[in-house]
Parts: sequence; structure tokens; C-alpha cells
Amino acid sequence: MVVKVGKLKGPFRGFRNLETRFTFLDGSTWRQRQPKYLYFYANRPRARVLYENGRYILEVDGTDETIEVIEETASYQSQQQAESPVQPV
Repeated sequence: MVVKVGKLKGPFRGFRNLETRFTFLDGSTWRQRQPKYLYFYANRPRARVLYENGRYILEVDGTDETIEVIEETASYQSQQQAESPVQPV
């Protein structure tokens, strides 16, 4: 099942390590969840996140490889809100 379709923000340089993040133009961010290395350069490629067998999989146009990912957008936004000081009213 397709859960996300769009373009990745900035240059895509492939899959590197468990810290590699992929950000779509709408701001949603996904982090690589499995160790895998693939070098491939593309500027703002189209990409899809699929949900298959309980896992999220990222496909990037121009590559034959896929990678398991986890969404970080919600946890990142929660962390940012927790770190920002509350303004007095």
C-alpha cells in the first residue's frame, strides 16, 4: 500500500547508514532503518513510501534498490515543541 508519494528535498545521494534521513518537499522525514549502502545521485527525485508486511519501504526513482525506513516527522516535531520555551501570556 502506498502511504507517501512526492519529491525528496535537495540532492539524494543514496543509502548510507542508520542515521541517513530522507526529507520530502512537504517536510515529512524518514530515517533509514536497515544497514545498506548504495551510492546514487539525483536532484530532488520522485520517491514513494510503501507499507508492506508491517514495514515501511522507500523506493526512489532511478534506483532498483529499496530500503526499510521509519517516519521521524512526528517524533521530531514533538521534540521541537518540548524544547521550545513557553511564552508567558
